[in-house]
Amino acid sequence: MKMTMLKQFSLALWLAVLALSQTACASTASQPWQEHEVGRYVYNKWAGGELTVEYIVPSAATPDTPVLIVVPGARRNADSYRDQWLSLAQQHTFIVLAIGCSMQVCEDEYQYNLGGVVTPLGGPRPESVQFYSVPEKIFADFTQRFGSHQTTFALYGHSAGGGFVHTYMLAKPDAPVSRAVAANPAFFTFPDESAPYPFGLANSPYQAGDIDTWLTQPLTIILGDQDLGPRTKAISNSPAANAQGRSVYTRGLAFYAFAMNTAIERNVQHGWQLEVVRGVGHNSGELVPYAYKYLLGNAMPKAKE
Repeated sequence: MKMTMLKQFSLALWLAVLALSQTACASTASQPWQEHEVGRYVYNKWAGGELTVEYIVPSAATPDTPVLIVVPGARRNADSYRDQWLSLAQQHTFIVLAIGCSMQVCEDEYQYNLGGVVTPLGGPRPESVQFYSVPEKIFADFTQRFGSHQTTFALYGHSAGGGFVHTYMLAKPDAPVSRAVAANPAFFTFPDESAPYPFGLANSPYQAGDIDTWLTQPLTIILGDQDLGPRTKAISNSPAANAQGRSVYTRGLAFYAFAMNTAIERNVQHGWQLEVVRGVGHNSGELVPYAYKYLLGNAMPKAKE
């Protein structure tokens, strides 16, 4: 009798272990990067709507591999933005997660470029549906599923994505961003308390003290000196945007000069950098190699104080 009970217990224990083993194997196999270095998966844990993540996970990636999050331009073509990083990611072994937010979900410049803090009429949006909340969610979800040891991510955006990145560093000062690059933003939010939002900070959710913190962030602005055409979206081509400059290049120079003067006036040891790339226009692919050195290469950002 005792022997029979022992055998039954042993069998039950073995079946339980087998079930757990199969569950673990199934969980591992269900991760898309287990099958393909380059691909896409759906992220549906954001209250704002369904997103896609276009990924590069090199076969040599380990839990210690750095993670780069990419925010595409106004066309929301996350797959193209992902592919711009493919050769570098494979050569230097880092993970790329490009966020795909459709026009149906991120419907305008307020929700996309400006992170969804307010509606086009100026009313507040709940934080849960702000696009600014997405990078940390995507990062946390991926690191948990991949078993990553990374606690910070690098952040890159171009054009509308560049607008997102430079204001994300204002809106989310405690986000786990190691370094950030905003390339050719379509328009800029100046650290100017007298200019109305979104071109300055008057009548915005941000306070004077937020400017000091913003200026200490590890942010690099990259501009193509041939980015000389006007933008076409409603805010980007508005009279207020054109007052910043008639092109992205001139707007960027004016923005950076204003920010540096603000840092001096406020006695802030800034963490920003500027690079102008000669002979390049509104082209993210041609700027990616320059962005890489600031994000994951040897061009270290200035230390915060």
